Amino acid sequence: MADDFRAMTMLTETGILIHDADTKTIRWANPAACRMFGFSLAELRPLKAHHMSAQEKQFRRELGVGWLQEAVEKGVARRAWKYRSKDGKDFLTDAVARLVQFAEGPMVMVQFRNISQEVELQQELSRTSDYLSRIMVQASAAILLLDDQQRVADASEFVSRLLDRDPDELIGKRLEDLGKVTFLNPDRAALPTDAAVSDEPEEPIEMILEVQRSDRSRMWLSAMHERVAHDGISSTTVILRDITTKVEMQRENELQQAHLQYLARYNAMGDMAMTLAHELGQPLAAATNFLSGLKGRLESGRLEPADIRYGLDKARHQLDRTAEIVASVRRYVQRIESTAAPEDLNAILRESLYFCELRAAEKGIEVTSDFADGPLPITGEHILIGQAIINFCFNAIDEAALECTAEKHVHVRSFADGDWVCVSVTDWGRGLARAQAGSTRGPMATTSSRMQMNAFSSKQDGAGIGLVLSQRIVERHQGEVIVEDNLFSGTIVTVRLPRFHSFDNEARAGS
Repeated sequence: MADDFRAMTMLTETGILIHDADTKTIRWANPAACRMFGFSLAELRPLKAHHMSAQEKQFRRELGVGWLQEAVEKGVARRAWKYRSKDGKDFLTDAVARLVQFAEGPMVMVQFRNISQEVELQQELSRTSDYLSRIMVQASAAILLLDDQQRVADASEFVSRLLDRDPDELIGKRLEDLGKVTFLNPDRAALPTDAAVSDEPEEPIEMILEVQRSDRSRMWLSAMHERVAHDGISSTTVILRDITTKVEMQRENELQQAHLQYLARYNAMGDMAMTLAHELGQPLAAATNFLSGLKGRLESGRLEPADIRYGLDKARHQLDRTAEIVASVRRYVQRIESTAAPEDLNAILRESLYFCELRAAEKGIEVTSDFADGPLPITGEHILIGQAIINFCFNAIDEAALECTAEKHVHVRSFADGDWVCVSVTDWGRGLARAQAGSTRGPMATTSSRMQMNAFSSKQDGAGIGLVLSQRIVERHQGEVIVEDNLFSGTIVTVRLPRFHSFDNEARAGS
């Protein structure tokens, strides 16, 4: 029988160390213990606790000796002990020390098994569990159970935290009693009641519920109303999720976009006022001169019928020109309230160039243009994009008008570039480096990347708002503004906007 027990200790995967009860020296170790330590039995026997234990303070030699002594005094002692193998690797064990009476005297038998992998797995499971718990908390939803009359029959525990109300206060309430309900499907105005029980589930109803908290602040909840029928039993649930942060961010973005459009309108109206003041003066003055001439000839008695026809035709021509200017400005201003829609960038550019050419003629600048063949489809707000183009052209015209600019010329070009449609404005002025040197607005970060518009404008009497606004308008349309030096002198500003492919398809279908 003794031989059988010895054979079992030799074959077991549990490590066994036999320590002398008095000296605590190792007297024997089974093969499993030798494999774990990487020592032979002869190498293990002279080792002390600090030679074969981890270096952390909780595994100091005196603690190991005390643990073995506890087994001597109490008969058994158990603890987690971290050993160190021959190659310096630590491994954690579940170790039990027992006092055993051998023929040659009392011994302490330590049985241990490596639990390092178990602990690592447990820690990983714990981390995963904690992570999932945090996810569940973040994604936790308040669930309401409704009866056939769409009244709250029961509520989950999370409801009280989300709605800041006791769940019992919700029983018997309708959703309309909790706050303002907005159906995301415009065809629906109310929740169904007394629906017939069916084995087929109904389509969920999506809503937004606006609720007032106890502190009178507002919160918005996404509400998913769903009726599920099975085995003749119908259950209606409403799952609520807090989307207050999302709604507030959307509202803030809408306010910013509204302010951006207001600035664009303000700039556009300023341009129109400038155009009216300058352009209407000349034809009105000319018409006045022709009529005054007719009056003078009439008073002198030298007025002939041919003179009357000539003077009236000329005056009428000037007044027609005045009406044309007013009509063009009116058409442009009427677009100020436009919303995003499919547009042709070429058409926007042609309309914008009308005002640019007026500004250029005033300063003695030649404006040439080169349009791409066919439409350049985009989707956006006509007036905003047109205002951005006008601002870039005005800046180029002002640069060309400087005394130091030899070539009084601005060239505007539209073209396609893969999935982008573009407008470039080229002048032969000072270029980026010299423009920055003469600017009081600080240097640009780079000369070929996205433009820092408030640094680019060097006009001493300008605020730079037009160019900053133009960049934001382009970015709002998912586009970009690139500014780079012209090859010889001057600057090229390129507006790039995403091509609207559906517009292409519609144009091909119409043709």
